[in-house]
Amino acid sequence: MEKKKMKMWKKILICICIILVIVAIIVLWRYNILTQISQKNEISSSKLNYTYYSETEDLIMECWKKDNIWKVHLVQKTGEGDMTFWQNNNTGEKLTFWNSAKLYSTEGGILTLSPAGLTITLPDESITRLTMAVTPMLYIGSKTYEDKECYVTKIGKQEEFIEKETGMILYSKSENEERKITYEFDTVTDGDVAKPDLSQYKLIEE
Repeated sequence: MEKKKMKMWKKILICICIILVIVAIIVLWRYNILTQISQKNEISSSKLNYTYYSETEDLIMECWKKDNIWKVHLVQKTGEGDMTFWQNNNTGEKLTFWNSAKLYSTEGGILTLSPAGLTITLPDESITRLTMAVTPMLYIGSKTYEDKECYVTKIGKQEEFIEKETGMILYSKSENEERKITYEFDTVTDGDVAKPDLSQYKLIEE
């Protein structure tokens, strides 16, 4: 009887060890992918020349970046909102324009320089990525989106398609929002990021 118990416990321990090894392999695989996404996104976002177009059910966002000059145009599809943010990181100048009212301010500026997402906005810390990698709810797979090879990440109702080559989000979906994004690199001209003509706007006194 004792020998049978010992054999049974050995089998149980072996099964537990096998399960732990499988879990460790899955976690390590997830961690490596999250690290690749983070590193490639950082490289892409740090480039000096790129543009993107982001669209949801309610909002269109266009952004241009060239040589540390940013220009972002936000338009609500209802027609209620139409704003432009312009920022020169070389000089520190920041401008906010309310296009419909023809007003502008020297305060504010661009808060988010590229579309944020659950996966790519992780702090660049190993422990944070490891914590996400061990999350049972996390799913990581591969899928083609708009003829581009992507990682698909899902946590609950949050889903993202991230281009493998650039680490940039091409599509995201949550409980309340669906967003499509397109990117182009090295196509932005000086005219695309030119400062809007201030003579067409009235300064808001601070």
